Amino acid sequence: MGRAWASGVRLLPVLVVLGASSRAHAVDYTFSGSGALDYRGFVGGATDRVDPNVIGINSLALELSHKIVVDVTERIGVTLKICFGCHGIEVDQGYAELHGSDFWNLRIGRFNVPIGEFNVRHDPANYTTPSKPLPYAMGDMLYYTRDDFNLGVVPTPYSDDGLEVFGSAWIAERLQLDYTVFAVRGFAGQNDLDFAASRRFTDNNQLPSVGARMVATLGPVSLGGSVAGGTYDNQDNLAYYIFGGELYARVRPFVLRGEYIVRRTDIDRNAPGYQFVIKEPYFLKIGYYAQIDWEINEWLSLIYRFDGLRREGIPLPGSRIDQEVAQILRSTAAVALRPWGGVLLKADLEWWAFSGVPFPDQPVVRVAVIYSY
Repeated sequence: MGRAWASGVRLLPVLVVLGASSRAHAVDYTFSGSGALDYRGFVGGATDRVDPNVIGINSLALELSHKIVVDVTERIGVTLKICFGCHGIEVDQGYAELHGSDFWNLRIGRFNVPIGEFNVRHDPANYTTPSKPLPYAMGDMLYYTRDDFNLGVVPTPYSDDGLEVFGSAWIAERLQLDYTVFAVRGFAGQNDLDFAASRRFTDNNQLPSVGARMVATLGPVSLGGSVAGGTYDNQDNLAYYIFGGELYARVRPFVLRGEYIVRRTDIDRNAPGYQFVIKEPYFLKIGYYAQIDWEINEWLSLIYRFDGLRREGIPLPGSRIDQEVAQILRSTAAVALRPWGGVLLKADLEWWAFSGVPFPDQPVVRVAVIYSY
């Protein structure tokens, strides 16, 4: 059922377009995209004693994304976004969209799953720091191996196949409510999530995952929350649940952002090699960040961000985590320059601090050049 459901979802955008094209009199196209060249360097020699396979991207990395939006009719649109990065060439988005009204719209296909605020704007051209916040970190995370911290809470970009209903409503012409509910293929894995397996197009079990996000906006302030959950193993026995909150405020010349997100993940009690007696058959991943951008003028911004990632629960077999609570804390000071339209230059200094694991604290320097159109 799960594999057939996922395959059917991917065919629906094609059927919708074919059905609509015969009735369309004119088709409008919109092209957009970006490219990011990112360099990360380690300050000091702490990582010289560490296997380079566990420290993530430690030199140059290139990320490209190109997107086309086709308005087939006034009611139907199709979006395709192709990305190139550390995972090779991938379809980040590929969906058909039915525009019903401001209050309800339907999206069918592969899309960015709306969990949290950052995943919605994960393109490097849409955020001002060279690195992603720790709750959403992927290849740029230190000591990320699967048995240890295993990347962030929801590594971004998180794209999946499924259905999404979304829309907006106004209350007293002042308060705007935006909502989305979705059913997707969901994460995959065995005894913790396997994010490489989760990026595949085929499902590994029978049950889809479901979730929702709602954001309330009043003037320059937005407050939102996300929930999601499903099973991730082949037998549909192990579940995960995600809960998150977000805040955005613009008080010129400052932009404030913050998120707090928690994932509870069931573990396999029968897996051999646990270091301790299992008290609870799950662990928690807790991620958060707070960021302030000082927009000095149109071309210069100074940024400070504090973020963290905390793991609570029994370490997995083979993990170097030797306590039931392990944590990463990071402080980031960054600058963003916009010398001319479509070009963004970023640089930062990051201080990574670890507890509950035998990893050395590490300062990191990052520089990135981004273009967008």
